[in-house]
Formats: sequence, structure tokens, C-alpha cells
Amino acid sequence: MSSTESRHLGLLVRPTLETKFYIDYDWWDRADRDLEVYLRSHLCPEHQEAFADLEVDDIVDYVNPETAEVTQVAGIQHALISHCARQLDYLTQQTSLVNAVFRVFLANSNTPLTPIELGERLGRPPRLILRTFSGRRVYKGIRPYTEG
Repeated sequence: MSSTESRHLGLLVRPTLETKFYIDYDWWDRADRDLEVYLRSHLCPEHQEAFADLEVDDIVDYVNPETAEVTQVAGIQHALISHCARQLDYLTQQTSLVNAVFRVFLANSNTPLTPIELGERLGRPPRLILRTFSGRRVYKGIRPYTEG
């Protein structure tokens, strides 16, 4: 049985090292969590000050430097992608695994990645990443990505 057939039959397919993950932003609403507050915590000090009195709902065009694809993102996310994520201290070995993975997805416009790809970017064991994000508990909306 294919994974597509399994999904349509309502069967759970256990994620593997090849399963892609992403931030499910709808999870934040369903879980009644404040995404804005959490996003602000990932801004560099310069942008934390700049966004202190601004609404994060302002939308700007973001051009992906690798694909030239134009997407609309919240202004706070644009600051994270275009500036904060490029700072040397954005990702360190002291950054918790959950925050580090979340920051990778923020920096790459939430392009789905496998635990192997995340492990390469973070210098962390892919199996640890898989175990952390494939359990019943959802951390910060990071979930397996399913097309369709």
C-alpha cells in the first residue's frame, strides 16, 4: 500500500529519516498559541527594537534568492529571513534543538526538510531530530509535511 493510499484510509504512517517536516502555522491557531510573540523572540536585538511597536501582520514581498520565486510573507518573517538568520549567533550549539529547527525553517521560508537535511545544517544527529518531531507531541508546530 502506498503512503498516499495509507493517508486516504486514515492510517498513520510513521515518519522516517526521509520524511520532510515543516512549520504548520495553522497549528498555532488550533493550539491557541501566540505565534507573534514566539516569532519576535527569534529576532536579532536590532529587529526586536524595530518591531517593538509595529504590527506583524504587515505583508511584504519576499524574493527567494535561490529560486527567484516571489511570495508574500509577514514583515517580521522577512526581517528574520533577510537579516536575523544571517547573523553569526542565529544558530549556535547552545540553541535548543526545537528552536534551532524552527529557526532553520524560518530562514528557508518554511521549505520542508528531512531530518537528514536538518542534521546537516545544524550539526546534530538526524535520528535525534526524527525522534523529537515524530512523536505524539507537536513542538512549535513542526510536523511531518504531506502534500495534498
